[in-house]
Amino acid sequence: MPAPGLLRRLPWFLAAPIAAVWLVGQWFRDATWLTGLCFYVPSPLVAIAFGIWWIVAWRHREWRHGWLALGLMLPPLVVTLLLENQPLAARRASLAADFRLVHWNVGSQLRLPRTRETLIAARADVYVLSEVGESESVERLREALGEEYRAVTFSTLAVLARGRLTLGERWLERRRTLVQSVNWEQGGRALELFVVDLPSELNVPRDPLLREVHALIERQQPALIVGDFNAPRRSRALSQLPAGYGHAFEAAGSGCGYTWPSPLPVLAIDHCIHGPQIVPVRYRLQTSLISDHCLQVFDAAIRRNDSP
Repeated sequence: MPAPGLLRRLPWFLAAPIAAVWLVGQWFRDATWLTGLCFYVPSPLVAIAFGIWWIVAWRHREWRHGWLALGLMLPPLVVTLLLENQPLAARRASLAADFRLVHWNVGSQLRLPRTRETLIAARADVYVLSEVGESESVERLREALGEEYRAVTFSTLAVLARGRLTLGERWLERRRTLVQSVNWEQGGRALELFVVDLPSELNVPRDPLLREVHALIERQQPALIVGDFNAPRRSRALSQLPAGYGHAFEAAGSGCGYTWPSPLPVLAIDHCIHGPQIVPVRYRLQTSLISDHCLQVFDAAIRRNDSP
């Protein structure tokens, strides 16, 4: 059995590497592949780990340990509460939405009736789905939504919407990486969507791919960019978007902004980015036990020519 002295020293040995990895990640973010791995360490889990150490230390009157644990807990706690989430944001819609967009990585569970029921209950005008599985499940969903909906599928993704849908340019395609343009027309309005799907493998550096997506957005100026980016919202390329673009969560969301893994998410890796012609109205996330990703639900208006 380990000696009591070893047990008392063990948190010190664990705290140093955990704190160092987290700090390197927060400082450099995804500048390199290695710092990116550090950046993907979830801040809430680091805060919880040091919080548990703090509670245990104070219960055992280990005052030095307690103060150290408290000092190490505060930075990831601040990042969690103030940078990665918006617990104090009170959003009140000031205008009516023109449409609702839902994005969901269904994790190949679209064939399940409860998956379709969840999507139908969201009452969206346009659905962007990742990892849809077999194409027959997309058609079953389209039929369940009604004859006013159209569907397009490509790779492992699908878009379903009221009105007219056409596939545009496939701007980026390589191993597990896709940026596909989809044109949506409804009620005399036409919008271009970029559907993004980036790899989940940790051995793939995210920053170069995100820079390519950033350049495409800046050059093509789509109305909406949505998908499973498998990269945090605070990634360098995603936190410095082209002029006029922003994250729907930051503009119209509140509370928890994490999307994975559901139902207790600790990372924001699914994103909805709006362009200058889109006015965010409401944004919320919905957890489920069907997939390990949250649904993104985005209500938005289209900016009129006379809008400020």
